[in-house]
Amino acid sequence: MNNKELKKGIRKKVISYLKETDKYLAEIELLKTLFNSTEWQNAESIGVTLSMDHEVSTENIIRFALIENKKVYVPNCDYQNKTMDFVRFHSPADLHKDEKGILAVENPTEVNNEVDLLLVPGLGFNTDGYRVGYGGGYYDRFLSSFNGRTVSVILDAQIMDIPIDDFDQPVHQIITEKRTFTGVRR
Repeated sequence: MNNKELKKGIRKKVISYLKETDKYLAEIELLKTLFNSTEWQNAESIGVTLSMDHEVSTENIIRFALIENKKVYVPNCDYQNKTMDFVRFHSPADLHKDEKGILAVENPTEVNNEVDLLLVPGLGFNTDGYRVGYGGGYYDRFLSSFNGRTVSVILDAQIMDIPIDDFDQPVHQIITEKRTFTGVRR
């Protein structure tokens, strides 16, 4: 089986697991660890996805960042060119579903691709910080030229052996409800 097929299997397995798992208590622990981290404390601008129902929720991360007067930026994908920029988020009233049914800022006015802290989503991760995402390559392309700090907040069950391709980009740190890993990203 090649890496593409292995990653497809991981995606299917993890999405199924996440849909069936009550994440509430784990998310409380994740948030405590994230909000107490040096990366969070030092960040004035945060890049974060607008989570889907089966993912670890980013709603409270966004809320807390806004309460702390951090600037929040969320992904805006150009599906034709397969690129992604981070655009300023002010409130849920700014959101709409894009052409793929993913929440996005409707009329973005400010782009910031050099946020202080980027929270990187993913389905499966290894302890070195490599990840399996949804297969579009948007984050790997973005991370290949991103110089800021990267952290992923996931459930401990999402730590696993994953196949790594040459184009895969690791994160600096992974926070689970049970432990924290420092990745190989420099």
